[in-house]
Amino acid sequence: MNKNFYYPEEFNQKNVFLNTYNPLCIIKMNLLKKIIFLFLINFSCFSQKDKNGKLDFKFLDKCTNKFVEAEFETDSIPGLKNGVSVTYYTKRGNWISQGFYSTIINENSIDTIIIPKILFSFGNELHSKRWKYLNCEKPCNGIETDFYENGKKRIVGNFENGKPLEIKEYRENGTLVIQTFYENLTLKYNRINYYDHKERLVEYEIYENKRKKTIVKTFSKDGKLIRKETEKHNIEKNKWN
Repeated sequence: MNKNFYYPEEFNQKNVFLNTYNPLCIIKMNLLKKIIFLFLINFSCFSQKDKNGKLDFKFLDKCTNKFVEAEFETDSIPGLKNGVSVTYYTKRGNWISQGFYSTIINENSIDTIIIPKILFSFGNELHSKRWKYLNCEKPCNGIETDFYENGKKRIVGNFENGKPLEIKEYRENGTLVIQTFYENLTLKYNRINYYDHKERLVEYEIYENKRKKTIVKTFSKDGKLIRKETEKHNIEKNKWN
């Protein structure tokens, strides 16, 4: 599935293409747009290939401060030489938590991926319809905050029994980058705000969610309509909304 994504000019990212869709995510395409947006501003340094040519990672869980096993899959980041995005899955009780990471391939170093405390999670049973945001093994409730290793805020969210109302995502230097408002305790968006490195609003998106489609209107910081897009829904597969 190919889709042409546009980003604010402030971030110098025009005509970025997403060439693959991960069916295990069951996450709407605009969420993947957000993920790539975060990839482009929060990179680790380098990643190493093992002797078989496969990427080699270690996973350190912040909930236990121990190294854990995690399944992961990788994909190249369009427009970035040697850039790789990583989607990983780790078990938390009877949940599977999902995280995202980005790196640049290099032969001389190895990545330790820090698994944060707050992650989107889904049930570990086959064809599960359960999903929540977890803080370690507990559903997020009320105002929840997670931090980078440097002590700066990573995420601040407002939740109701694991369901998001609002989530703010931050750069590693602690500045706000994305603010997302959700509809009726689902994964459907109401509004997404995008901020520059000085936390100034760059542009925002308004979502009109209907049964078979979502209309996305993108506005400049001054409220001028930039573009309007329509996303059609696959009703049968959209099981988490």
